[in-house]
Amino acid sequence: MIFLVLIFVGEVSVFTYPDGGKDANIPFERPQIARKLRQIMGRGDAAHYAGLSDQGYRRGPLDITDHHSQQFAFFPLQPLLLRLLRYVTTDVIIWGAVLSNLFFFLALVLLHRLTLAFDYDEPVARRTLFYLAAFPVSYFFSVPMTESVFLFLTVASFYAAKRERWWAAGVFGLFASATRITGVLLLPSLLLLSWQMYRSLHVRKILGLLLIPFGLAAYSFYCWRMTGDALAFTHASAAWGRKPSLFFLGPLITWLLNPHPIAHAWNIDLLHAATAFLGFFCIYVLVRRREWALTLYTSLSIFVPLSSGPLQSLERYTMGFFPVFIALAIAAKSERSDQSIRFVFVFLLGVMTLLYAANFTNALS
Repeated sequence: MIFLVLIFVGEVSVFTYPDGGKDANIPFERPQIARKLRQIMGRGDAAHYAGLSDQGYRRGPLDITDHHSQQFAFFPLQPLLLRLLRYVTTDVIIWGAVLSNLFFFLALVLLHRLTLAFDYDEPVARRTLFYLAAFPVSYFFSVPMTESVFLFLTVASFYAAKRERWWAAGVFGLFASATRITGVLLLPSLLLLSWQMYRSLHVRKILGLLLIPFGLAAYSFYCWRMTGDALAFTHASAAWGRKPSLFFLGPLITWLLNPHPIAHAWNIDLLHAATAFLGFFCIYVLVRRREWALTLYTSLSIFVPLSSGPLQSLERYTMGFFPVFIALAIAAKSERSDQSIRFVFVFLLGVMTLLYAANFTNALS
């Protein structure tokens, strides 16, 4: 987190001057830094969440060509959190970023404990945290978007389930399904985890897991009240290039048939494709370890973005699927493998963070 902030501030220091850059000998001013940081962190999806926290969703028939209708693609928990911040500050971008960093820190603490709870040793737990924190687009954990809170809620749900606190797992899962549609995938995954733990289905013990879909159900009901369409969030996603398809390998095969464009606006195709293959490799590792609950959660989570259109944003979604990093830490047993992953991740993180801070659109997705 500190590394990312230093890059953000460094970029601001280089490019921001009181006179708009006419005289490079004039030192930058602190208000300029705060304003620039606000601009950097308030772009892309963060701007939509900030807008929803202020104005809310617009009532009326769904029209995906209309900006207000398109915002139903953004699930409500993040706007609600930013709205709560508005009671104590008007600067929801900066303080929203602070909140995101807090959730990310809590997620790392719980992920360390969860990895140990799955009977992996301390080196695996430490590698898991490092790989997650150094993932090439992990700067999204430090901006006011859903990445940090979703990671925290899903890790917390798994950790509570592993500790046999099923009602707590259900509550965390409920909030996760109100943050992203993939949060509802915790239900089948944790049901499978309970089967692994008890070797039978203890309905009374795991009854709390049935809370998980209620976050999605509540938002669906809200969409129906506001637009007359209970699936407004899926229909609005079409405006952002997301359309469900049963053939989840389609986008990846399309890229493999024409891999020459490495990047274009809003996309770094090579990084997206590499992330997909990384996900498949980690699923293989989890299968080999017979971590069936983690395998199911990872497989379903990767299936959703791969089956909904282009590869765009795949690495941003994947970094929220924590079993990927547990699997990667398991696979990197040798020092050479570990050091290679660290070098590649840190190098790409530095490059991507600089691109993000410099407002290159292909680092915003």
